[in-house]
Amino acid sequence: MTGRTGAHRVTRHASGRGLLAAAAFLLLLLAAAQGYVSFRAQYTFINHAKHTHIPSMLEALGLDTGAVIFALLALSLAQKGQSATVERILNVACALGSMTMNLLAANLTSPRSITVWVMPSVLYAFASDRLIAVVKRLVRASQPDPELAAEGSPWRSLAGFVLWLVRLVFDPVGTVAGFRRWVLVEAPVAPGLPATSLAAGKPRALGAGEGAGASSVPGETKREALIRLYEERGPAGDPRYGNPAKAAQLAGELAAQIGYHPGTARRELAKYLTSKTSAAGTSQPAPGPGLHPVTDTNSEAVA
Repeated sequence: MTGRTGAHRVTRHASGRGLLAAAAFLLLLLAAAQGYVSFRAQYTFINHAKHTHIPSMLEALGLDTGAVIFALLALSLAQKGQSATVERILNVACALGSMTMNLLAANLTSPRSITVWVMPSVLYAFASDRLIAVVKRLVRASQPDPELAAEGSPWRSLAGFVLWLVRLVFDPVGTVAGFRRWVLVEAPVAPGLPATSLAAGKPRALGAGEGAGASSVPGETKREALIRLYEERGPAGDPRYGNPAKAAQLAGELAAQIGYHPGTARRELAKYLTSKTSAAGTSQPAPGPGLHPVTDTNSEAVA
């Protein structure tokens, strides 16, 4: 029975990869077809302004070619389980730039004309980015990685920016004050020197009862100290607190304060955030700082 189930999983896995390869092939055909349509539109518009054949033709190829290049780079990174956020943003940006060029050649008083001219670039942008997102999701499912799971999406970032603009309209004073705090935390006070480094001093392993990163509980483990320091960032107003996309960065800083291995700290903090999210849906309260269960691989006390 177990062998039959394993064979069924292998068959489904192979079928999924086959469908994904077919989708990638169709995307290339779509990029070629829509790119040709977009190229003709942009060439006509650019040549009307420059009146030179070859420069106009080369410039008309630029945005659509760049979009395909960034899409292929993002697919390559997604297949390896690496972050492709920048490449996805650049892919969509090039497609939107191509859409804008097409829009300038349309009759702006006619919705039908606008739809016809902008549809190729918009269709390519959505199709290519969704293919990248699906590849990334499949890799995440087959190779669970806390850092990959914490990686943000460019669409979520865009939605967050839009919500920030809406909040700026309704509460300009509070939003600007929060933005100022965020800049002071994130921006370096000197090249390679964040403000948190000055506040915490030079990163080093701390002894019991010593400094901001020290254990206040006798026998507190490094994992417990990591979680306690993380929870203290919430009342302190650190904008990275509660943000999964910033958890890895914050874990690295906290690990330096208590002499913890950065990779282990990121992994343990990701586990803690996952368990905290799961516990929020139960009737039992989540354990407080310093009282979290300790794994056998992280039972060492803060040295």
